[in-house]
Amino acid sequence: MNQKGFIKLSNELKAGIVVLAGVAALILGFSYLKSTSLFGASKRLYAIYDNVGGLQTGTTVSLNGFVVGTVDDIDFLKPKGNLLVTFTLLTDYSFSKNSIAQLYDTSVLGGKGLQIIVANDGGRPVQSGDTLPSSIQTGMLDKVQTLLDPLEQKVSQALIETEILVRGLNEVLDVDTQKNLRQTLEQFSETAKALNQSTRVFSELLTANASAIDTTLQNTAKLTQNLSRATAEIDGEAVASSIAQLNSSLSSLDALLKQISAGEGTLGLLATDKGLYETLKANLNQMEWLLQDVRLNPKRYLSVSVFGKKQKAYELPVDDPAVNNDN
Repeated sequence: MNQKGFIKLSNELKAGIVVLAGVAALILGFSYLKSTSLFGASKRLYAIYDNVGGLQTGTTVSLNGFVVGTVDDIDFLKPKGNLLVTFTLLTDYSFSKNSIAQLYDTSVLGGKGLQIIVANDGGRPVQSGDTLPSSIQTGMLDKVQTLLDPLEQKVSQALIETEILVRGLNEVLDVDTQKNLRQTLEQFSETAKALNQSTRVFSELLTANASAIDTTLQNTAKLTQNLSRATAEIDGEAVASSIAQLNSSLSSLDALLKQISAGEGTLGLLATDKGLYETLKANLNQMEWLLQDVRLNPKRYLSVSVFGKKQKAYELPVDDPAVNNDN
């Protein structure tokens, strides 16, 4: 018996409701997995690249580091063969249509992601169906490759030059030259050994005389200290008094020289009066002649009579200096 207020549903209607609910759940789940919104605002945008570097569908799209969508599809554009990337943004945030869709490396090991570089140029807000300008950020591996390419060329060139150098050396170094070079190296080795031996002997000598060297250095330090102390102990007043006396003596000598130059005093007259000088010189010459004559002819000045014998008359010497002198 049917109760009042309840509607009896047939089995077919119940089955249809279950099927519709399953289809709806399937659609909602698929949309969730694709990060698309059935009821919210979404924008389908495009970007064109020459090379997507391994970008995959389903990759998240970020804006300022925040995930705002996913990549829906990647397909070729004919006839150039460029790649058209289709992606959906699930955000109400509005930005300029001149913003850039940039591919970037998600890790050092590789993998590409898509990010929106917002352009604050006041352009028209982006709308669904717009194609954004595209760019590719240089990754770490690309930078390393860019740096390694010139280095690889330099290494290759260095290897080529080294090979040429080795060939040239092989051509230059004949058997005799190699023998001479070997002998030179042996002599250099012997010299190094001798130098090592001398160094060891010198080290042993220093070690054996370390105490004597230390004593010598200490004595030198003491001598230096004593000299410094003696220099500091010199009486400054005594030095000043000696310098003052020296200055006084020099002043007296200067005054005496000035008097002589002015013709004052005996020395001044001798220095300035030529007549007095000539007279004094003549008197000195006569005194010299007198002494010579007394020495040579004492009989002229001394008269001695022995036993009443008469003194012989004085005879003038032939070489009398007083007579023969021209002056």
